[in-house]
Amino acid sequence: MGRRRGLQRVALAGVVALTATACLAEEGGGGGGGGGGTAGDKSVEIVFGFGGSQSKGFQESLKEFQSTSGIKIKFTEASQSFDTLIRSRVQGNNSPDIALFPQPGLLLDFVKQNKLTDLSTQIDLEKVKGSLVPGVLQAGTADDGKAYGVPISMNVKSLVFYNKPVFEKAGYTVPKTQQELTALTEKIKSEGKTPWCFGIESGPATGWPATDWLEEYVLRLGGPETYQKWVKHQIPFNDPVVKQAAEALEKLVLTEGNVLGGRKGVVSNAFSTSANPMFNPTPGCYLHRQGNFITQKGFFPDKVVADIDNQVGVFYFPGESEDNQPVLGGGDLAAVFGGKDDDTKQVMAFLTGPDYKGWSEESGFLSPLKAFPLDNYKSELTKQIAKIGYEASVFGFDGSDQMPGSVGAGSFWKGMVSWISGQKDLDTALKDIEQSWPS
Repeated sequence: MGRRRGLQRVALAGVVALTATACLAEEGGGGGGGGGGTAGDKSVEIVFGFGGSQSKGFQESLKEFQSTSGIKIKFTEASQSFDTLIRSRVQGNNSPDIALFPQPGLLLDFVKQNKLTDLSTQIDLEKVKGSLVPGVLQAGTADDGKAYGVPISMNVKSLVFYNKPVFEKAGYTVPKTQQELTALTEKIKSEGKTPWCFGIESGPATGWPATDWLEEYVLRLGGPETYQKWVKHQIPFNDPVVKQAAEALEKLVLTEGNVLGGRKGVVSNAFSTSANPMFNPTPGCYLHRQGNFITQKGFFPDKVVADIDNQVGVFYFPGESEDNQPVLGGGDLAAVFGGKDDDTKQVMAFLTGPDYKGWSEESGFLSPLKAFPLDNYKSELTKQIAKIGYEASVFGFDGSDQMPGSVGAGSFWKGMVSWISGQKDLDTALKDIEQSWPS
């Protein structure tokens, strides 16, 4: 179970540990032509790894397209076992026409097996690339420079949430740089308060929230090129810039008095509710870094979600300077199997074009198109979050989702837990992760 998968499952169902199953949506027609079906049969199958309101919204967003194009879409939902389902389908020579990958690492595994199609043969790739947030296409691009996965959704993780009325009453100022964020942290602490909320307990996925924190700092301190080299293991996992990133996290958040419950509390606090003490009558903490999914129902207290624009504030987790504003995030990448069906090409053109409006704040995803109208989002908070994403200097796709599963959803999680809990020192934890990388 990848970190991204763990996040989706919690965001959709309120838990991480779920039994692996796959279900077929009732809507749609028979198998498509690009994968295992017949080309030109006016039927396309899409397999995806999300459920709940996300699945419902996705299917509804394609109703009008099906009506006007005459193409019937079979929606195959595998929200609890996407990797298991897609691997078995491919191995059984029963690939779908289109799959929406939440993990670029899994997508690129299929590229190495020559199972996916160069998207330049399916869509106007240069036009699509020009419409996307800078850098977001890189996650689906293989070492040969060809794009095999294109994002149709985006989530933003470089965000810090706060209790809006409390923050404003205290006279705190939104920081624009890491130096200012450190100063804000010290100011809150000097007033006898605890600055940060942070929890990494997530059942069998415990530790993944800490990987996001480390990725934030590698992206900022190393820059996008070094970040991508680290993700692809072109530099060692324990490269000096990674140690520097961990030390920056430690200084800001893990220093004694900076985080609610201390380091032990970080390991034992459930990530899904770790921000909620911000909204206590006497706040237990004041700042919480997390992805935009947390604004969905099931994370913040219900009464806060019901009045979210008035109760919750957000600011960009700043770079080293105001001119350097990378954003860490994720999303779902559309990829094509087969690639010889014009029906599949039509669906891909629609999914990657400006007329597709399948994501809303209820689903926890944003459009990856930088010119997507902010008015399409209902809440002011979501508009603000989307604006942060669209104004990013570069978009860094979640690193652990791009790494081999044994690292990104295994040793990386465990290493962060062992370091934060004090079971291992930083050098040992990073070295152990490096040595776990598959040869």
